[in-house]
Amino acid sequence: MTGTAVSVCLLFLLSVCSACYISNCPIGGKRSIMDAPQRKCMSCGPGDRGRCFGPSICCGEGFGCLMGSPESARCAEENYLLTPCLVESCTTDQSCVAEEEGDEHGSLFEGSDSSDVILKLLRLAGLTSPHQIH
Repeated sequence: MTGTAVSVCLLFLLSVCSACYISNCPIGGKRSIMDAPQRKCMSCGPGDRGRCFGPSICCGEGFGCLMGSPESARCAEENYLLTPCLVESCTTDQSCVAEEEGDEHGSLFEGSDSSDVILKLLRLAGLTSPHQIH
């Protein structure tokens, strides 16, 4: 092949390729995700009455928290969405705690924000290490 033909081929390949090779980057860059409006987490559980608290954790009023069950399998889809979701805590009214356990363990998550609750649930499910990197 001549030098001109090689140059034309390289220019054609270069024009076809895009500069961004990471397919899940947000449109405004990775720091723009902080400015994005938060959405509600996906519904899950029996009759879609619960909300996802992690990739395999589904919590809802009336049935508690399901971890690693077929009802919580839908929560794995949260990992593939580009925008974060807002997790509503169920610890203030103890709706995720069974009635007989409400008095004994009601203060387990008191004073914790929703991210601490999520980390504790993920540790219970064995999905993350107990050490948090800041």
